[in-house]
Amino acid sequence: MILHTLVSAAHDLAGSLPALPDPGASQPGGTDGVTTILGWLKWVGYVVVAGAVIVGGIMISVNLRRGEGQDALPKILWPMAGAIVIGAGISWVSTISGA
Repeated sequence: MILHTLVSAAHDLAGSLPALPDPGASQPGGTDGVTTILGWLKWVGYVVVAGAVIVGGIMISVNLRRGEGQDALPKILWPMAGAIVIGAGISWVSTISGA
């Protein structure tokens, strides 16, 4: 009974307070350079991932020829995981921030 009274009082108090404004997600003026830098970083990240996949493929072929192919798969999988993180990074941040 006491818990119900407390919850009811808290609900009434919350209903009487003015609502906080919820501004939309808009980019502040003068920050166009930030999106340019983020685009460059994403592009550089993809170039690094592509290079890592190519180098990983070369190392796999050399190691398989030597008979050391047991650790070949991670040389390709980790760069691909990096590509997924780079590509989905903005979406993840937007989802977490609620924008």
